[in-house]
Amino acid sequence: SYTSSTTFTTTEVQLNYCASNGQNTNDEYISRVQLGSIDNSTGASSGGYGDFTSLSTNLAKNATVSITITPTWTGTVYNEGYSVWVDYNKDGDFADAGEQVYTRSATQTTPITGSFTVPSSAVDGTTRMRVSMKYNGIPTSCESFNYGEVEDYTVNITGTAGDTQAPSVPTG
Repeated sequence: SYTSSTTFTTTEVQLNYCASNGQNTNDEYISRVQLGSIDNSTGASSGGYGDFTSLSTNLAKNATVSITITPTWTGTVYNEGYSVWVDYNKDGDFADAGEQVYTRSATQTTPITGSFTVPSSAVDGTTRMRVSMKYNGIPTSCESFNYGEVEDYTVNITGTAGDTQAPSVPTG
C-alpha cells in the first residue's frame, strides 16, 4: 500500500479580535466611513457591529491620511464620541502604543473628519481597522456599549510614502 502525506505551512496567523458593539442602533449608527478607497455607506448593522473587513484600502508608511465618519440619527440628534484603531503590529489587538489613531469627544457635528500618520514601524500587509461611535463618550476598543455602532475594515500597510520633492536641476 502507498501512503501520502502533505504538509502545509502558512505565514498568516488567524487573529481573533475582541468583540465590540453598540447594543442599540435604533437612535444612532455609523452610516458612512471614508478612508482612501473605502467609501462605505450603510444602514445600522445587526447587533450594532458591522464586519466590513472585505473592504480595504492601502495606507503607506509615514503618510498622513484622513478619515471621515458620518453618523445618522433616526430622530433626536445626540452627542456621539468616536474612536478609530489600526492594529499596526498585527498582533490581534488595538492595545499597543499608537494604535488608537483618532478620537473625538462627544459632539453633534456631522460628519467628523480626523487625520493620522501611519508610523514607519507599522508591519507590512493587511491588518484590521476598527471604527467606533458611542453615545456621549469616547469608546474603548473592546467595549459593548449601550448606544451606537462599531465597524471593522481592512487596511493594507505598504512601503514608505514616496518623496514629493522634485529633483534639483543639475548644474555645470
